Amino acid sequence: MKRLKKMSYNKSFYVLVSLLFALILFFNASSIQLKNNGKNLTNMRTYSVTLQDVPIQVKYDADKYFISGFDNLATVYLTSYNQVRLDAEKSKDTRSFILVADLTNAAEGTLDVPIKIQELASGVNGQVDPGSVAITIEKKASKSFPVTAKIDEKLIPDGYKIASTEIDKSQVTVTSGADTLAKVDKVVAAVPSDTILSENYKDKVVLQAIDKSGKTLPATIKPDSVNLSVNIKKPSKQVPVVGKIVGSFEKPITGFTFEIMEKNATISGDSDYLNTITQIPISIDITGITKEKTLEIPLSMDNVSIIPEKVNVKVTPIKD
Repeated sequence: MKRLKKMSYNKSFYVLVSLLFALILFFNASSIQLKNNGKNLTNMRTYSVTLQDVPIQVKYDADKYFISGFDNLATVYLTSYNQVRLDAEKSKDTRSFILVADLTNAAEGTLDVPIKIQELASGVNGQVDPGSVAITIEKKASKSFPVTAKIDEKLIPDGYKIASTEIDKSQVTVTSGADTLAKVDKVVAAVPSDTILSENYKDKVVLQAIDKSGKTLPATIKPDSVNLSVNIKKPSKQVPVVGKIVGSFEKPITGFTFEIMEKNATISGDSDYLNTITQIPISIDITGITKEKTLEIPLSMDNVSIIPEKVNVKVTPIKD
């Protein structure tokens, strides 16, 4: 009986020792694994990219409302452990995410609307700057307006004048919020501010809806542009046409007299050139002329235009 108890005791002892060794081995292996995992996490590199001018899509009822007053571009900061996925989000052609400002259930007025990143690729994190935008939402309204030319006087050099303007569309339709539309005074086709009107101007220009103070109002205009022509009248003055006989003749002719039918001409151009011109010289070639004849002689000078372009000169031989 005593021997049986002794054997049972020894068996229990060995079981406990075995369990102790098993626990020591388990914790040792777990410690090594955690250490290796920590090293792997430490060695993982975080990639980042900044995307400028990412468009914001606004969700709203476009048939019922008109929105305005906000910048529809934002900056997006992306980070990821996966360089390939991050590169895909950088390109506009392969980008999966979109920026959304949701006005689906919004009331009329000016609202601060959060910008949310949607459909961002798995494993990529993103932040938006700004995080929200102020958007004005109004009931939509439309009205027809005539188009007028707008030309800033600063674009016209000294001495130059606007002779006439032409626009290929007389009426356009303006769509905006009802309150904003009520402030529209006129629709203008404005010559761009970087243009100098020293020559006739013709180009397609974008239309603007403005109020009485000249402030541009948010609106959609159809068509949104027109062809604008501006005819310029340059500085001008009248100067005499002065003739000189050139060429050869033979006896019995001893000389020639001449009469210029258009005694004066109008020259146009930059004032710096006009101020140096006091007359228009022409050469009257009498070679081979034996009797009275009327010649047509072109007028020409550098840096100016001349009206008329030609003058008639009657030449008469003088004989012994």
